Amino acid sequence: MEGIAARYKRLFVRGEGAERIAYYSDAVFAIAMTLLVVDLTIPDDATSSDQVLLEEWPAYAAFALSFVIIAVAWIGHHRRFRFITGHDSGLIWINFALLFVIASLPFPTRLMSEFAPEVPAVVLYGSAVALLQVIEMTQWIYCWRRGLLSKDIDRALFWYVIWDDIPVIVVFGASIVIAFTIGGTAAMYTWFGLFLVAPVAGVIASRRLDRTARAAEPA
Repeated sequence: MEGIAARYKRLFVRGEGAERIAYYSDAVFAIAMTLLVVDLTIPDDATSSDQVLLEEWPAYAAFALSFVIIAVAWIGHHRRFRFITGHDSGLIWINFALLFVIASLPFPTRLMSEFAPEVPAVVLYGSAVALLQVIEMTQWIYCWRRGLLSKDIDRALFWYVIWDDIPVIVVFGASIVIAFTIGGTAAMYTWFGLFLVAPVAGVIASRRLDRTARAAEPA
């Protein structure tokens, strides 16, 4: 006879589908993106549009950067959940960790707009972005190991997604070290390296995985 704990685990802890997780996540992403705009204000003592643009452009730049980062994170989340066919408690809590970082991103964004390139502001922002990508990678690996992914995701596609996460972790992780050793301004310039590192990593991953797949094919 099946015990009550086993029945509970079978019926409540693990199940098919992950739509509700995705829908809830979409709402948090949308709210976080909306909250970013709260810091875009016109000072009460402003006397001209030139003054406002001169004083407030750091806030707008920080808003634009965070908006893009959250948008890219949502795109990745959306694409992954198209192939997540089941759920369990572990997946739910990892997703909550991801949403925690997303929901808290307006704070380091505000700090950046007010105090960049001071090292603490740059380090907190770089840490938040790197942590966001680490959690996304962790979620993907967890789903693979727990058998929660569609059969369309083979080993090559699994690793290709991992490679897609690595550039952000490397670039923003490196910027934290640079901020402490060289300075906040240099660390912020490091972020632009993502535009070079990401395409190169994609090409390398594609070629290596294609070679591996061809080598595994029967002669």
